[in-house]
Amino acid sequence: MSSIIAFAFIVTLLVTLSSGAPIYILLVSLFFYYLIYYLTSKKVKENKKLVIKLNNSKQENDIFFSEKNNSIFTQNKFPMLIVNKSFTIESSNMAFNSFIGKDAKGMNLSLCLRSNELNDALSNTFVNQRIGDINFIIYDQVHKYIQSQVFPIKIKNETYALIILIDETSEKVSQKVKSDFVSNVSHELKTPLTAIIGFIETINGPAKDDSIKKEKFLKIIQSEAERMQRLVNDTLSLTRVEESQYQTPNEKVDLWLCASSAIDSVRSLADKKRIKISFNEEYKAGVLYVRGNQDQITEIFENLLDNAITYSSEDTRIKIMFFNKEKTIKFKVLDQGCGIQKDDIVRVSERFFRSKTANKYKKNSSGLGLSIVKHIVKRHAGNLYIDSEEGVGSTFSIDLPKFGINS
Repeated sequence: MSSIIAFAFIVTLLVTLSSGAPIYILLVSLFFYYLIYYLTSKKVKENKKLVIKLNNSKQENDIFFSEKNNSIFTQNKFPMLIVNKSFTIESSNMAFNSFIGKDAKGMNLSLCLRSNELNDALSNTFVNQRIGDINFIIYDQVHKYIQSQVFPIKIKNETYALIILIDETSEKVSQKVKSDFVSNVSHELKTPLTAIIGFIETINGPAKDDSIKKEKFLKIIQSEAERMQRLVNDTLSLTRVEESQYQTPNEKVDLWLCASSAIDSVRSLADKKRIKISFNEEYKAGVLYVRGNQDQITEIFENLLDNAITYSSEDTRIKIMFFNKEKTIKFKVLDQGCGIQKDDIVRVSERFFRSKTANKYKKNSSGLGLSIVKHIVKRHAGNLYIDSEEGVGSTFSIDLPKFGINS
């Protein structure tokens, strides 16, 4: 992979230097290829299979679990539990209780870990008295990828099973995110790169002595280079969100302050089109607290407001409305923009998707803004709703759990 990236960069370098294109084209290309190399060469540390040394009896597979092993069990960072032949949990360590969010002692294994693969491995361990090694997925609101080892053990001459879990979710997600990043960015950058190379060849050939056309084409090259920069920045932002998607945020976040900060960041863009942004006045700072990550929630408002401004005409209004409910806080961003075609509403939060209406307003958008919003909302255990009418405007509604509720 690294040799392919190096070859591609050398070709771009030669084309750029031979055509006399601006130096920032070379810098953008260098940054892009370095980014691809970094993400493809960075290895994710693999979890080594956990080896537990317990007191062995004369029989090779007959492992006795005694008081000497107690600290290994209770203090181990890996979730561990001991199960009897009826699959009832006799004991579980702190790591396992934290993993499932409750004390598991006395519960049936199926109520804690719903996995047919694990049940089969456990049955096989009891029957054949052999160590089992299994990988399975816990299908919940957030899927978890688990590597598990099952050991037959003896406690006071009774047979039990010791189960050890290794959560590989972060590694699996990280690998997928990096793979998707390289695939998506490589695909999306083909268009601007092709345009840049094409106009450079034109400047170096037919338009070589035409100063008016050269100036026109250089402006197009600059526009395409800026488009590349937006694609890389937005894709990096989406990648960061996806990598943290399985880590629950628990900060106490003032929703009103996030919205206010986002308004300040897009103020100049709104002023250029004389667009006014307002709140519903009954709420102020220090009232609306949600459970989450402040930077990411602010990013939700920034993306929604940026879209609302971009796809609205001059002298219109954008309103942010808050609704304080029992367990959640809902907020809406309402605009008077061009709206979204009915058939496109279900797809506007897909990465790189751009509706037909949007293309009329901003041709060089990355198409990632709403995808970033969707993933942040998902990470915060919230919901995103989109209501729009073409030619009238759009309403984006999001509800997030209150701080202190189910935390």
